[in-house]
Amino acid sequence: MTARTRRRPVAVRRDPYAEVTARIIAALERGTVPWRHPWRARGLRNAVSHRPYRGINLLVLSLVSMEEGYEDARWLTFRQAEQLGGHVRRGQHGTRVVFWKWPARDEERDGDPDVRRGPAFPLMRLYTVFNVAQCEGLALSDPEAGGEFDALECAESIVTGYADGPGIFHDAEAAYYVPSRDEVHLPSRSAFRDADGYYATLLHELAHSTGHPLRLDREGYQESAPFGSPVYSREELVAEFAAAFLCQEAGVDASRLDQSAAYIASWLRALEDDRRLAVAAAGQAQRAVDHILGHAAPTAASDQEQEHADV
Repeated sequence: MTARTRRRPVAVRRDPYAEVTARIIAALERGTVPWRHPWRARGLRNAVSHRPYRGINLLVLSLVSMEEGYEDARWLTFRQAEQLGGHVRRGQHGTRVVFWKWPARDEERDGDPDVRRGPAFPLMRLYTVFNVAQCEGLALSDPEAGGEFDALECAESIVTGYADGPGIFHDAEAAYYVPSRDEVHLPSRSAFRDADGYYATLLHELAHSTGHPLRLDREGYQESAPFGSPVYSREELVAEFAAAFLCQEAGVDASRLDQSAAYIASWLRALEDDRRLAVAAAGQAQRAVDHILGHAAPTAASDQEQEHADV
């Protein structure tokens, strides 16, 4: 009589896109627009590698910082906390962040150099990180106090530093970008409630301009998409996220921009219809920000958070 082989239970594989999107949707359902809230901590980064978080990770961690009241901008994994001589306090819950695992593209299958093993694109994975405030006994110095700066001066320097940016004209009743003429049109500054609202709006329109064929040539940029369509929603979310990242960079408060029930409902529909929308838009938004700030275009591998690199 043969002995029965005990099978291990099959682990349920989590969908990283759905998990990240669910957090954003939950915030929207509570009436909070994650990308239009005051940024509590600037310069979010890993406590060990010191690399700044980018894209969707920047958005998610800023949201958690706001919800939990974290003032410290540093995050780390459970293992990193132990490596620093400390530990995560009992009962603390971590935050899932994204990293991309790139398969080795030069591996051969069965010795055949013409057949490569695995896909030639990155696989999205999740890591759990904790804020430094959730830990004890870490061999870390206190965070350096940030120097005094003027948020509006920083915002203006971002605008003027956009080397190949579009023309900017204050001659309209509403803010919009005209792709065919590569121009941004806005009302006069005095028409805005405050300077923060002016710069948040201007940065949104400048983000749209990065999709121009002479810049990033963003997919779907040239299409005449109706309001609410998938193409329209993605481009609009790219601009929303990019403006949020730039506002965070400058210290501009965009929380007084539109957060109406209709605005929130429109994004709830878009995100529920496409679980990959938020992650994809955040990645494109980060590239838009890099372009506006004049940062060198990252390589395909360095553009995303890497395994064991900055989580």
